[in-house]
Amino acid sequence: MAISHLLPRKTMRNRTRLRSMEERIQYDEKDDKTRSGELVSSYMCTPESAAQEFENSHKLYYQITGRSQPQKRDIIMYRIIQSFKPGEVSPEEANRVGYELAMKFTGGKHQFVVSTHTDKAHIHNHIEFCSINLDCDGKFQNVKDSALILRRLNDEICRAHGLSVIENPQKSAMRPGEAAAIKYGVSFKEKLRQTIDRILPESADFEDFLARMRSEGYEIKRGKYLEFRAPGQLRFTRSFRLGNDYTLDALRERCEKQRADSGEVRTPAQAKAATTAPAKKAAFRPVRNVNLLIDIQARIAAGKGPGYERWAKIFNLKEAAKTLNFLVENGLTDYDELASKAEQAGAEFDASSKKIKKLEARMSEIAQLKAHIIRYVKTREVYAAYKKARNKAEFLAAHAEEIAQHEAARKAFDALNGKPIPKVAELSKQYGELLEQKKQEYERFKQYRQEMIDFQTAKQNVDRILGIRQEEQNQREYQERQQEQQRQQQNQSY
Repeated sequence: MAISHLLPRKTMRNRTRLRSMEERIQYDEKDDKTRSGELVSSYMCTPESAAQEFENSHKLYYQITGRSQPQKRDIIMYRIIQSFKPGEVSPEEANRVGYELAMKFTGGKHQFVVSTHTDKAHIHNHIEFCSINLDCDGKFQNVKDSALILRRLNDEICRAHGLSVIENPQKSAMRPGEAAAIKYGVSFKEKLRQTIDRILPESADFEDFLARMRSEGYEIKRGKYLEFRAPGQLRFTRSFRLGNDYTLDALRERCEKQRADSGEVRTPAQAKAATTAPAKKAAFRPVRNVNLLIDIQARIAAGKGPGYERWAKIFNLKEAAKTLNFLVENGLTDYDELASKAEQAGAEFDASSKKIKKLEARMSEIAQLKAHIIRYVKTREVYAAYKKARNKAEFLAAHAEEIAQHEAARKAFDALNGKPIPKVAELSKQYGELLEQKKQEYERFKQYRQEMIDFQTAKQNVDRILGIRQEEQNQREYQERQQEQQRQQQNQSY
């Protein structure tokens, strides 16, 4: 068995994001490749509407986080191709193995579709999974070792199913970063220089500069060196390798010079006072059971204040008005009630998600047992002949697959611990009932998911507008300082 590298999917040229996903998933699910859709399975979405559900996740991700990337860099989903040795596996088992691989690789946190193709000599799976997680508050982290993790995970699953693996795979002759540089004519280093030169003049200070770089999609490591990694980049790039103007000290100096040129020159004492004074003042101000409608309307009308300014960098007054309308429509005027609703919606979503996973696990068990029963019947005569054969080695070489399937089925029956082996018709009936339960629960799951996102998005927007999170943080810091002072006084008295 072999796996191609993990392929990030972006929006195609002259296509919308939705259309790009639709065309790719429709290709994967072609009738002539998947036995008219019989060999297509999915997780937390339906195969027919997977692209639209992926698109909804992207929209909700932006509503919740406010983060977005240019189309050229935005990863909208990922594809895995899983290939099997000819004649080694049935299409149905290949689909189950692909589903298991997708579930373990994504951790059950991303929607995916598994399409098993039988139009080639070798059976293979096309697995497409959404880059946005189920909570719509984060994206898949394609770390530098993702391909290695995927290969090892695949090998582990294949060995568990008695399938062959590639023991000594050849290393790729070219790194993904090098291939991208050749394709687009711009290396990761040059892109990083251009991004820094564009972002730094707009930054208020060094910390703001780093925050803006993160919003551009860069991962940042701070230690002895300052390092950046772009989406799709294999390794971090140390800033000093970009040139003398990009070392850690040089970037700090450029930020200081930028602030000096804008007239914001502060001494270290002034800077410390500016950051600590507001915290002390806010520490004595408890979080209120605010009348949200009055407070939000006042903040929108005033258009000022640190909480509003931070929030306005990401959202705008239109989004504030949407939040206000949502609170009015749901009769929410108390912050604690809003927080309770958001927590309750999250709990209902989690419970529904767990129920679906439990149903899917039972369906998988039934499907496997059903397959073992069918194979056991088909291979019973071959296995009986194998037991009577004088030259068992020769017979085994000629009928290795049938004998392996028969022994695997017997092992599955032994796991029943003496319980009678159910009939295939009975298992099919149970599977159909579970499938119907899953469909009904999935409708509730979509409703709970939308409610959770609506209430949590409203709460996050309220927190940003009114600066409530900052007040809570300041309050905790004040209490911690008070406790530390008391401990020091007690130690001195002893």
